[in-house]
Amino acid sequence: MSYAIELVDEIVERSQAILADKPVKGRAQLFKSYAITNFRGGIGKSTLSFNLAYEIAQDHRTLLLDTCSQRNFTQNLLGDDISLAEKTIYDVLVREVAGAGAVDPEELLLSVKASCAPFKSGKPVYLVPGSTELYLFPSLLYSTLAQYKLIQQTDLREETSRRVINAVKTAVEVVSGRAKPEKILIDTSPFFGGATHLAWAAADALIIPVRVDQHSIEALRQTLQMLSDKKQDFHRFNEQAGIDHQPVVHAVVMTHCGWNRQKANTPDSSTRYFVEKAVEIAGEFSDYFSEENVGDCFYLLDDFHSSGRISGKQRIPLSELQSGKKYIVEGQRLEVNPSVDRYKKEMQNLAYDL
Repeated sequence: MSYAIELVDEIVERSQAILADKPVKGRAQLFKSYAITNFRGGIGKSTLSFNLAYEIAQDHRTLLLDTCSQRNFTQNLLGDDISLAEKTIYDVLVREVAGAGAVDPEELLLSVKASCAPFKSGKPVYLVPGSTELYLFPSLLYSTLAQYKLIQQTDLREETSRRVINAVKTAVEVVSGRAKPEKILIDTSPFFGGATHLAWAAADALIIPVRVDQHSIEALRQTLQMLSDKKQDFHRFNEQAGIDHQPVVHAVVMTHCGWNRQKANTPDSSTRYFVEKAVEIAGEFSDYFSEENVGDCFYLLDDFHSSGRISGKQRIPLSELQSGKKYIVEGQRLEVNPSVDRYKKEMQNLAYDL
């Protein structure tokens, strides 16, 4: 039996214990700030970000940042109140690149409690909203860094480059005086260039969602190569800025997992195959994980079917949905499927380990 197969067995056993409400071992390390990141769209990242934010905010003062140009995270959290976002993360990043100083946190921070009813039951939670203008940011970022690379004086070159690379980190520092976060969650775009790079520079750890399909498995490898290869953009530009920080991988979250109809709480053969492939890749980059046993960093999340669409469009966390209840979404009558009950337990366990 291969090492990867043994780890998959352990992952499945832990998942079964979670679903059976049995105690499981917690994580050895916890961090303050996390970036949810991947190099592929359509894998459930926005649903994961929204629901993970809800679970974390039940127990911790939380700061959320949306660095994705699609700004689905912001839309889910603010709904119609998105018009209140006079300043966004884009304003912060542009000002830092230009050396124009910080944005007033009173203009930047929005209370999620005031805009999304389910969050009212938890601790204070604030959002630095995203912007569609982030599409334009990669070009500005890397052209500026290219100019700074030409500066002959080492100290000045590093200082100016560091200010740019640390722009998201600076945004966190600027608003933390008011938000006083115990946990920080940063949603990123499905590509590395631009604000995702700066989110990695600001985060202590990464949460990587991986859908159980071949394209997502390949995207996982690309993500880990960017994190580890000193010749890749992340390290090249950080070196220019004199920055040696890099986040660790804290969680690989396998999304849209299917389950065996004959064996309760057991992944089907297709899901198991892709989990095994993901574990094999993680093993190649084990030095960049927060646990010595990379299997401890893996989490299985159900294929929530229509419940995910309901959660996003209705802005209701999956933990607040009831199996069998029906909603009208974009003209369709959708029913909350029974798998939502498994998803609640899986998501709560993941949030507990952050």
